[in-house]
Amino acid sequence: MKKLILILLGPLIAGPGGYMLGKMMAPDPAEAAASATEDSAGMVAATPEEILYKMPLGKFTVQVLQPRSALHILLDLDVYIAGANNFERLNGLEGRNRLRDATVSIISEMAETTLWLEKGEEEHIDQEQLAADIVRKLHLQFRSLRTAKINEFNTARSLR
Repeated sequence: MKKLILILLGPLIAGPGGYMLGKMMAPDPAEAAASATEDSAGMVAATPEEILYKMPLGKFTVQVLQPRSALHILLDLDVYIAGANNFERLNGLEGRNRLRDATVSIISEMAETTLWLEKGEEEHIDQEQLAADIVRKLHLQFRSLRTAKINEFNTARSLR
């Protein structure tokens, strides 16, 4: 009988004690957000209110036609989605295809408006700003999208 009481009282006493100790040891969400710097691109400060999930979209190739040459841009893009439910909804075949198609249309639209890139200027493209522009336009269609990271960025110029 004493063993049974010990078996039942152990979890009843240790459970709330462990919960309170975990609350005391967890970092403050405001401190976690403040510790994230802008220099750490792609590093996401997760708070208990919003957890971001990484979804790799893959590689995209964009061709920017210019009067005498064509600029080929290759970028590998990952997006970060807020919430497990939104991630599961978009991580399916249909959701991922919709997100990828929207990204292709946005990148193609951006390529049509970047005809000002002269020879040699493609090396000075700000990748963080490019990712922010893509996210800003994607966020209009996918509200749970929070940020993106460009893993690979290559450019090549060829004559027309």
